[in-house]
Amino acid sequence: MRTNLFTLFAGVVLMSHTLAGAFAQDGRAIMERVDAAQYAESSMTKMSMHIYDSIHSSESRDYYIQSLSRKGDQETFMEFVAPRSIKGMKILSLDEEVRVYFPSTGRVRRITGSGKSGSVGGLGGDFSYEDMSGGDRVSDYEFTLLQESGSQWKIEGIPTDEDISYSRVLFYVDRQKLLPVKIEYFTEEDGHTKTMRADRIEEVSGKYTPMLITMENHEEQKKTLIKVHETDFGVDPPERYFNPTRFYK
Repeated sequence: MRTNLFTLFAGVVLMSHTLAGAFAQDGRAIMERVDAAQYAESSMTKMSMHIYDSIHSSESRDYYIQSLSRKGDQETFMEFVAPRSIKGMKILSLDEEVRVYFPSTGRVRRITGSGKSGSVGGLGGDFSYEDMSGGDRVSDYEFTLLQESGSQWKIEGIPTDEDISYSRVLFYVDRQKLLPVKIEYFTEEDGHTKTMRADRIEEVSGKYTPMLITMENHEEQKKTLIKVHETDFGVDPPERYFNPTRFYK
């Protein structure tokens, strides 16, 4: 009887390790499919950013942005076109480094490492440079499939890049659209700090694209909305926008 119980226990332990390995592999495979479905060699987007100082506030600070990206969002260029107080500020994300041009001073600031956790443009919004810039997500995280429902996968991402400010990220992926419709961000110090939601999803050039993205900051009890007004995946961005010595000229 003792031998049978030991054999049963050993079998359960072996099965649990096998299932854990399968879930880890499935999580990565799913995120690879998501990245493949979302990949675009290049794109152009006109959008606006609306910063609310309170989750329940109806008044916002509004900014209008034009952006270009290529290589599946691994290289991105953004330019603020309004209001006048910030017009001309440009942000280039390239080679795991962010460069910000401030027209008020005529200077370029380079942002690397932990600096990417700061608010985009120093505007006080809830999207960080890290949130907005591209990158190779599959290479930057280890993924585990935590839950599979009728319409969604819940996948945990643990950073493998020490420069990533989050300790843990949860992706809620629409199984049919292969699109994260909610992302929860965690840090070691503060736990669940932010939640991003994708809404008003439209099919553009065969790709499911959220036209409204909300980032809610649980720690500071405020939120930022990004509204997409126009997007096009059939563009050929001029090379100068992705040249570190020319992007601001």
